[in-house]
Amino acid sequence: MSTADPDGLTLDGNAIAGMLAEVFNGAEMTGASRVCASCGQRHAIGEHRLYRGAGLVLRCPGCGDVGLLIVEGDGWREVRMWGAWSVRVPAPPA
Repeated sequence: MSTADPDGLTLDGNAIAGMLAEVFNGAEMTGASRVCASCGQRHAIGEHRLYRGAGLVLRCPGCGDVGLLIVEGDGWREVRMWGAWSVRVPAPPA
């Protein structure tokens, strides 16, 4: 379940599960782990804080450093990732 802050701009990482599944070929991403490049803590993506504004930013729940940035434009989506991500994606059909 996503929890919001009073201004409605911050949610937990579960709020963008659908978009992350699109980006990562159908993978369930909220349970994937990320090791922060700044503090070294390992957290599930769903535990990260999601900030919404001009783009979507996931921040480390330990130190607040940026872990993921998604910006969308007219017909494109740019994804930038920081830290060490461990993601399991579906294999292509045989």
